Amino acid sequence: MPKIITLAHQKGGVGKSTLALNLTYRFNKEVKTALTDTDPQGSTMQLKDIAQGIDILEYTGTKALQTKPYDVIFIDTPPYLTENIIPIFLASDLVLIPTKAGVPDIMAIRATIELVREAMQNKPNLKAGIVLNMIKPRTNITEEVQEQLKEYNIPIIAKIQDRVVFNNTFLSGGIATGSDQQAIQELEQLTTEILNLL
Repeated sequence: MPKIITLAHQKGGVGKSTLALNLTYRFNKEVKTALTDTDPQGSTMQLKDIAQGIDILEYTGTKALQTKPYDVIFIDTPPYLTENIIPIFLASDLVLIPTKAGVPDIMAIRATIELVREAMQNKPNLKAGIVLNMIKPRTNITEEVQEQLKEYNIPIIAKIQDRVVFNNTFLSGGIATGSDQQAIQELEQLTTEILNLL
């Protein structure tokens, strides 16, 4: 049965799809990995026929995913909370919550974390981690946001800078195919943290 890693945040524009795609490229180098999107109108499904070297699956429910012949499946979710998000969390081994370091994003993260906690009550071995994503360089708000996030008792497992390379390599193998060594290192650190949690 594959390990299922879900990326969720009720607010759009926090980089869920880009992160999910780059993680799929990265994990696929080592193990058989796929990506799916619970939002049929989502950007991930639109990449199905043009993304190179990875499998993008149509989402037909968590039970179907659990029978797929993959080692890891990443689930991208829509920029809103749906009634089926709890069953998705319950089918997951890990929930990643990407968020930008901004006031609206941190205000919006509460509802997502509450649903993750609800799922954890029914599945105590469910893991979760926050990814500070698309961080702007040389700003003090990142430290302030980290302080605010401490109240949730969900670890910040990675910090990803806002880099052009994330979008420039969207269809051609992910950031590992680019030349930005810092971006590659950040993704490697996130990969290591994910493996540690699993």
